[in-house]
Amino acid sequence: MKCKECKKRGKDWQGADPQCAFPDGRLYSQDNWNCATINKLRDMAEDFWSHRDDMRCASIGIVPIPEAEEEGIQQGYIVMTWYKDRGATGQIRVMWDDHEVQKLLLKTAEFVLKHNVEEG
Repeated sequence: MKCKECKKRGKDWQGADPQCAFPDGRLYSQDNWNCATINKLRDMAEDFWSHRDDMRCASIGIVPIPEAEEEGIQQGYIVMTWYKDRGATGQIRVMWDDHEVQKLLLKTAEFVLKHNVEEG
């Protein structure tokens, strides 16, 4: 299974095939490569907060999740790490104050992309 963004984009480069970060259609998997949804979130982090460190601990990006009335949308911040500009995104978690850290849900990622908040 692939996310909507991976299905829409397909493969538009030579080299390794894309591997969606949401293989079950629901929950982020660390086993990913050039997932279109995740790549859009990484790009979005540049508008909010990101830091690149290719020599030490990789890059980090943070994207706030807009307030949602919709059931099943996580709240807080999407926090992600990746190495250089390569396609794999090693970690993505949702963090919110004193709540337990959670893996990102596809539903939340799609909500954030749809509502592309301009707070950054």
